Amino acid sequence: MKIRFITTIATIVIAGCASQPVPHTAETRTTAITEVPVSPSVEPGTKTPTTQELLNSASEYLTRAEDALPPERADFQLKAAAALIRSGRHDPASRLLDSIDVTGLAPRYDTRRQLLTARIAILNNRANTAFVLLSGLEDRPGVNPQLSEQLWQLRARANLLVDRPLEAVRDLIAREKYLADPDELLFNQRQIWALLNRTKMNQLLDLRQTVSSDELSGWIDLALVHMEHGHDAFRLENEIRQWQSLHPQHSASLFLQRRATAFSGRSIIDARRVALLLPLASEYGRAAQAVHDGFTAVHNANGDPNKPEIAVYDIGSEAVLSPNYYRLAVQEGADLIVGPLGKEAVAALLAADTLSVPTLLLGGAHAAESLPMNGFEFDLSPEQDAQQTAVRAYLDGHRTVAVLYPETTWGQRVQDAFSIRWRELGGLVVETRPYVDNQPDYSTPIKEVLNIDKSEGRKHELSALLRSKLGFQPRRRQDIDFLFLAANTATARLLKPQINFFQAHNVPVYATSHIYSGKPDPVNDVDLNGIVFGDMPWLLANDGRIRNARKRIQGPWPYAFTPLDRLFALGMDSYAIIPALARLREDQDLVIEGVTADLSMDRRGRVIRHLSWAKFQNGRPVMQEFPAGERRMDLYETGNEALGIPFETRAAGGTQSP
Repeated sequence: MKIRFITTIATIVIAGCASQPVPHTAETRTTAITEVPVSPSVEPGTKTPTTQELLNSASEYLTRAEDALPPERADFQLKAAAALIRSGRHDPASRLLDSIDVTGLAPRYDTRRQLLTARIAILNNRANTAFVLLSGLEDRPGVNPQLSEQLWQLRARANLLVDRPLEAVRDLIAREKYLADPDELLFNQRQIWALLNRTKMNQLLDLRQTVSSDELSGWIDLALVHMEHGHDAFRLENEIRQWQSLHPQHSASLFLQRRATAFSGRSIIDARRVALLLPLASEYGRAAQAVHDGFTAVHNANGDPNKPEIAVYDIGSEAVLSPNYYRLAVQEGADLIVGPLGKEAVAALLAADTLSVPTLLLGGAHAAESLPMNGFEFDLSPEQDAQQTAVRAYLDGHRTVAVLYPETTWGQRVQDAFSIRWRELGGLVVETRPYVDNQPDYSTPIKEVLNIDKSEGRKHELSALLRSKLGFQPRRRQDIDFLFLAANTATARLLKPQINFFQAHNVPVYATSHIYSGKPDPVNDVDLNGIVFGDMPWLLANDGRIRNARKRIQGPWPYAFTPLDRLFALGMDSYAIIPALARLREDQDLVIEGVTADLSMDRRGRVIRHLSWAKFQNGRPVMQEFPAGERRMDLYETGNEALGIPFETRAAGGTQSP
């Protein structure tokens, strides 16, 4: 009976492989049982296993299970189930797990089965089921470190589902002692840090009075220091030194090393005079002024007596003149330049001049293969938002998508950026459909992207053939995991209710930051309920370090929580990363905790924003788990375990089983 069930599941998997087109990627590969390692970070160009490759692996594991005896049979079945989960095939994975016979086997086999079952429960938002499955597993004999770290990670995710972030912090701290990989340890600490920084300061102060764990109390003290002094890099550095003297053996030492730029006011680039180039007297003047205000606000809050002098240059409305102002700033002593602001001004500067001093360009030069040695680039491009959305959806377990976007230049840019990144990750774009913006009725493109129009066409053909009226309920397509929606706030408020109307109310919808106005508006945004989107912690977080920064740096700025607020935040982060520009380019794993996002840099010198994530609930954006620094692949797994071998460990020259 068991062998027959295995064969049935294998047939389902193989049939799924045959019927599903292989998504286009830069390189086509065929994978049977080959393990495909997954990089800890999700950067542009990363090659990850496609859904097809994962299904092929699951099928091969099941084929091997047919001829295997216990315990190898259960081993192959568990590997197949893990690959199915990672491919997004939760139902067949669940049926397979239910069928696995672990009677008489070592306890680790049943532990693996329960961990995988709990993973499915968490992916389906069933936290209580996950808690039951995970209960008591830590006390089982023979549970190795790899299984233990998975157990505590799953407990943390379950606690986040029921809104217990501080319990999740405890779980993640417990997980640390089972982590041998420095990259995995660092990522675990980033999760701890993100959760603590989402917590109200008074909650942390109350918890600090009752906690007995030196490890947790050290983390809380570090978070409180950052909340209190994060606006002043000079003061923060001194406070961090004092914290280190009080906690010399704390595990967060690794975290502080990797985020040193966020906690240090010392500059790798020794700038004495910084020039800020902005088009203040132009049609973009209000936007430029917002960047100026954010930049100078952080400068004014910097208590370093040796901080650089700031000189502001108004480059006016003629973008082609930006090289002239650049040369003037250098002649007048600027040894670092921030700007110009705007894609056209940046392009004009790069075409006309070499960059004679370190320069942080505030506009995308997307056509350039690389920037000059002194060039760095930081902007709020919609392409980055779209790419980050693709990664987020992949992390959430989705693999097939339909795309709805406006028939505009902006819409095409967003659609292209999303689709390219999605295919790089191994996802499949099933359908793309443009719509004409500023319309009251979007039923036609929505029916087209959901294949409702084809369902209606079949009905009309059959009705004509039978020469009679037919009772009819149109049926949407069933081959997509989610919709990617490119839209602004006003259009999204019209599109989402119509998407719901056409039987897609249960299809997840992901979007970029453009659907959010920046200010909570529950009356009007209730129509956006269910949409997941990425945006700045500056606009999404209401507590912790962000709340303190708004109070102490922004103050009574008149355009808070408007679209201009994003540019104020850009100005803040443009100042904050000045000390670390060269170091960020040298070390792509280094992260600065900004207000626009967690910030790193690629080898080109382009700043990468790792957004926070929220979901509209009752008309309000509610932040999702692990909002900051999330750069890990699917299900937060690494290496071979991602393909279903959770008990293997890395060793010199290969892997070994305990």
